[in-house]
Amino acid sequence: MLNAEIRELIKYLKNIVADEKPDQDVLGKYGNDPDFIELDGMVREIRSACRKHFEMIFDLFPDPTIITTMEDGKLLAYNQAFLKMIQTRGKTIIDESMNIHDLYFELDKRAQLIAELKRTGVSENMEIMVYDANNVMFVGLVSAQAIKIEGEPHILSVIRDITKIKRLEEEIIQLSIRDKLTQVYNRPKLDEFLQYELERSERTKAPFAIILMDVDSLTSINDAYGNPVGDDLLVAIAEILKENVRGTDLVGRWSGEEFLIILPDTDEKGAFTLAEKMRTIVEKTSFKTVEKLTASFGVSAYRKDLLPATLISRAHTARNRAKEKGRNRVECQ
Repeated sequence: MLNAEIRELIKYLKNIVADEKPDQDVLGKYGNDPDFIELDGMVREIRSACRKHFEMIFDLFPDPTIITTMEDGKLLAYNQAFLKMIQTRGKTIIDESMNIHDLYFELDKRAQLIAELKRTGVSENMEIMVYDANNVMFVGLVSAQAIKIEGEPHILSVIRDITKIKRLEEEIIQLSIRDKLTQVYNRPKLDEFLQYELERSERTKAPFAIILMDVDSLTSINDAYGNPVGDDLLVAIAEILKENVRGTDLVGRWSGEEFLIILPDTDEKGAFTLAEKMRTIVEKTSFKTVEKLTASFGVSAYRKDLLPATLISRAHTARNRAKEKGRNRVECQ
């Protein structure tokens, strides 16, 4: 079994290797001993060589990496990848006085990160919204580990710029729910909204209505002027619909020349009033190439319909009646 003096020396050397403060009592006790001096020097040289090796790897690491103090976020070290990222983002001056808060991190997210580090010692893949020096949004994916430097807690963080990835993800999501031509919601997303509103009205007894709109004579316009003109008209109609609904209403393209408007918390009278307003706007608008255009509207309100198809069928019946009565009308069913 090791005696007390050897255990004391081992503990002292471990502290040096771990970059903690050396035990001054041990230094005072053995500081003049030649063997101790030689051993102490060897360990310090090993530690110094390891530190230089770490610094070299740290600087050459391909991902932006920083070391900060745990509590106040003071920047202690950064590598070349981090410097390049910051300079690209418009921040050109960083020094030892810089605080991590200067990087525009969401402070509540940093508090979460620190809490997780204190609890587990590691935090992986936390998305943090950042605004750079040019006030442009920047999404950082942060992975961090708690470390000790000279006995004090610090944070080693890897920060990846995933802004392009997040934008691509958002584009993919929008493509999956938007009509490519008009950029309003597509049929599958409208089906989803319809089911949700039907269930909500069934549960809460809140009113709920829809408007089915059909552009009059679009087939004839396509035959006379070509499909690109018809497409432009559909885009213009979609803009009119979007500009004249509430923030809670939903506009989508139901089929080729049909648009569907979903109106939560709206009864038949309210839906009819809105449809008549839109009919008038379309009638009075001067459109490119064709100049004048009209549309027919079918209104249907929730009546304990258990299926979206039932509600849509009633709106189609109303719309068809508007067509039969001469078009450019609003009918309810």
